[in-house]
Amino acid sequence: MNKQESSVFLKCDCGCSMLVVDKTKWEDGEVNYNFTVQDSRYDHNYTTLWGRIKTATKILFGKPVYYSDVYIDNPEKFKQFIEKLNKLCQESVGNG
Repeated sequence: MNKQESSVFLKCDCGCSMLVVDKTKWEDGEVNYNFTVQDSRYDHNYTTLWGRIKTATKILFGKPVYYSDVYIDNPEKFKQFIEKLNKLCQESVGNG
């Protein structure tokens, strides 16, 4: 099945991660959105055995587990990102 894809990116002010919103439009007209945080490094020792055990324990007891975040301290940058998201929702994927 054919598909068309487009994306909007919001890079963290510290440069360590970015928020990515992907839009996929399928041949049958179905549209899907995927939100991801892409991290350029591992934070908080999640890759050690002890870090993985702590994460698993939090998950077991229903606690939130944060792997990364996107910190933006410039309101204008965030507004521009929202405008891009609105455009992504309104446009056909082939035009963006």
